[in-house]
Amino acid sequence: MMRLDPPDTREVDYSKTRNNVTNWFDTEYSKYQRLANIPVISSVRLSLAPKGTASANSVEDMNVNRANAKQVLEFVDAILDTLDDRYKTIIKSLYIQGSQNWQVAERLGYGTTSYGIIKNKACALFAQTMDITAGTQLTAYKDQE
Repeated sequence: MMRLDPPDTREVDYSKTRNNVTNWFDTEYSKYQRLANIPVISSVRLSLAPKGTASANSVEDMNVNRANAKQVLEFVDAILDTLDDRYKTIIKSLYIQGSQNWQVAERLGYGTTSYGIIKNKACALFAQTMDITAGTQLTAYKDQE
């Protein structure tokens, strides 16, 4: 029998959640993007470590890291595909393509206030989906009294 969790009644802290999502894309996602774009290296052993240091950067490790990074990027794409088109456009444009807020608002035809509300919702939905599926802790909640 399927078990559903009771609804989460905690109030989302949109500002903190948005900051968490921004920081995650700036640090983690960009790291995976860089790793995923490292060219495949064949059997030549590459070590930039000074002589005498044990090098854990074997070609196999590097290729595994690269493959893992590509999977992470695909996973994030799959999560974005579950979101409403507006939300997906906001997250992709801002955090992956590097657009400015005003450019995204203009593209979607929103004024500043409406855009801010929709951007918060987009970040919250992305964060909650990442938290459930990947075990991140991007969603912030207001303190319960």
